[in-house]
Amino acid sequence: MPTFEVIIGVDLGATNIHSLLVNKEGQILARDFRPTLGQEGKEKTLSQITSSIQTLQKKAEDLGASSLLGVGIGSPGPLSASEGIIYHSPNIPEWEDLPLVAILEDRLKMPVFLENDANAAALGEWWKGAGKGTDYLFLLTLGTGVGGGVIIEGEVYHGAWDAGAELGHMIIKEGGMICGCGARGCLEAYASATGVIKRTRAYLKQGHSTILTRLMGNNPENLTCEMVFKAAEQQDELAMHIVRETGRYLGIGVASLINIFNPQKVILAGGMMRSGHILLDEVRKYAFLNCLKASRKDVEIVAAKLGDDAGAIGAAATVLKRKGII
Repeated sequence: MPTFEVIIGVDLGATNIHSLLVNKEGQILARDFRPTLGQEGKEKTLSQITSSIQTLQKKAEDLGASSLLGVGIGSPGPLSASEGIIYHSPNIPEWEDLPLVAILEDRLKMPVFLENDANAAALGEWWKGAGKGTDYLFLLTLGTGVGGGVIIEGEVYHGAWDAGAELGHMIIKEGGMICGCGARGCLEAYASATGVIKRTRAYLKQGHSTILTRLMGNNPENLTCEMVFKAAEQQDELAMHIVRETGRYLGIGVASLINIFNPQKVILAGGMMRSGHILLDEVRKYAFLNCLKASRKDVEIVAAKLGDDAGAIGAAATVLKRKGII
C-alpha cells in the first residue's frame, strides 16, 4: 500500500490562527481557521493552537494518511527557531521566553518546528508560490508592519542568533519618523500601513482637499490604509501622492536589498498588495533607478501568489526542510 504522508503548517497571528493540512507536494487537503484569543492569556492561545492542530490531525486520519511528518509553526518574533523558544510576542500577553516547541511536542506527541512568520512566508512562496524555481529571493510582507524573509541557495537565512532578515528595520531616513521598534527612519515607519496612515494624517492637518475626508467621515481616527488606496484608484490627488511616496520609500529600500542580496526575485506580500498595480509600479521604478546595474540584471519584482496561505504553507515546508525532504 503506498504511503500517504502529510504535514500541518500553522500561521500564528496576533488575531487569528490559520492552519493547513498539506501533502508532501504542497497540495492543501484541509484548513482550520480560528481566533488566537491572545488577550485571554497564554494558556488560552496555547489551547487554541493545540485544538487547531488536533482538528487537522483528525482530518488526516479520516483521509487515510499513513503518517503525519510533523507540525510547523510560523510565529511573530523575536524567537529562536533552533531552540524553539519565543522570546517575546507584543500582541500576545504573557508570551515571554516561551518554550513553544517543547510545550506543543509534550501535548501532541509529534515533532514540532518553529520559524519566524516572515521567513515562513518567504519559504512558502519559494516552495509553491511566486518564487518557485529560484534559489535566491527576498520577501517583504507589507501590512501593519514590514516583515522580511530571505532565501539564499534555497535555504532560509537566519543569521547568527536567529535575528537576521529584519528588513523592515533598515534605516532609510536618518532621524526620520519614529518606528514601533523605537528607532527613527526605519523602512517600516514609512512603508507599512501604519506609516501610510500617519503620513496621510499629517498631510490632512495641512488642509489638503481630498475625498478621504468623506471616506473617513471627517474623522482622521477612522482613516485606514485601504481608504487611501481606494481614493488613489479614484485619482484623488492627495491619495495618489501618498501611494507614490510609499512606493518610492519601498523602492529605495528594495534597491539597497537588491545590492546586498543580488536576488533572482523580490516578492512583495501582505495586505497592502491588494492595492493593485499602482504601488508595485512605483516600487519597481525606484528600485531599478537606485540599485546597481550589475545587481539588477534579470531581477524580477513581483507580487506574492499564495495570499493568506503563504505563512502556513511555509510553516509546512519548514518541517520538510528540517527533515531534509526538500
